[in-house]
Amino acid sequence: MSTSSNQHALILARLTHIVRRFMEAEGLSLDLLNEYTNVASSGSERLPIGQWWALLERVAQVSNDPHVGLRIGKLTQIQDVGVLGYLAASCETLGQAMQRLQRFEGLLQQLAASSVAVDGDCIRLAWTNENGHSTDLSNEVLISGLLTVLGILIAPHRIKPVCVEFPRKSGSGLATYEAMLGCPVQFARPQLAVRLRADNLMLPINSRDTHLMQLLEQQAATALKGLEHSDEFLIQLQKAMSRGLLERNASMPWVAVQLNMSVRSVYRALNERGKTFKGQLDELRQTLAQQYLADETLSLSEIALLLGYSEQSAFNRAFRQWTGSTPLKHRREFYCVK
Repeated sequence: MSTSSNQHALILARLTHIVRRFMEAEGLSLDLLNEYTNVASSGSERLPIGQWWALLERVAQVSNDPHVGLRIGKLTQIQDVGVLGYLAASCETLGQAMQRLQRFEGLLQQLAASSVAVDGDCIRLAWTNENGHSTDLSNEVLISGLLTVLGILIAPHRIKPVCVEFPRKSGSGLATYEAMLGCPVQFARPQLAVRLRADNLMLPINSRDTHLMQLLEQQAATALKGLEHSDEFLIQLQKAMSRGLLERNASMPWVAVQLNMSVRSVYRALNERGKTFKGQLDELRQTLAQQYLADETLSLSEIALLLGYSEQSAFNRAFRQWTGSTPLKHRREFYCVK
């Protein structure tokens, strides 16, 4: 087993729900694991990755199953990855969903960054070891969970990986690994990686989450709020900004491309109306923030992501400038959400 010296890298605490689901399905006692699994419901959004590793090791001991990591991963549900699952489910194709998951993977874990490379008629999704190595169990949960989520997104279509590569030296029962993952498996590889056929990226996303669609419809409605007049430019500007927030790229150049206009033309049109780009974007973000804070299913870090901020601290600063209060204080005072 290879572990990183960076035991304090963080992961999304909600991921512990997958482990709890496994133990309940297996009829295993949760008494010894509550110190880990209760973290996700105690108000903390993240936990040290070392604690996640320890949780998986404890479950492996209790279950005495050499393939427990793969079995845990197969119980992953879209909501286990938080708002990232909702954002992936809002995409049109598997390729778009994978891009979005990769773009925001820092919200899930802070240890290893992923990279995508084209390899013939395949793509190879791999995780770097720059910040240290993860454990074998954690790697197995990651790969199994990823393939499970992708399968949910494109059901009833099925995705069959070309190959999965594990850094571990060997596994117990290669045939079992290959049967559970549905593809050839290689051990002792330099990186954790999965290869997929490039044409899989065009498979349609067929899953639809009711809560997700309500969020997106709410965002679209907010973009048009107060713009019921005939100013088509401002209407289209708000729509483009709204899409840009989800793409984490609501910059002037990006928005101008969506409007099929030059940056100079957008500035000129705004100036003629006595508006500024920053002012319009801040107005949209502030209105959306108020609505998202009323939704107790969304954490503050997820709200920051939906508003296009790279870090929650940036959202906190902006919200204080808008209202003179912090998002957490505002949520507790006005929405009775803890």
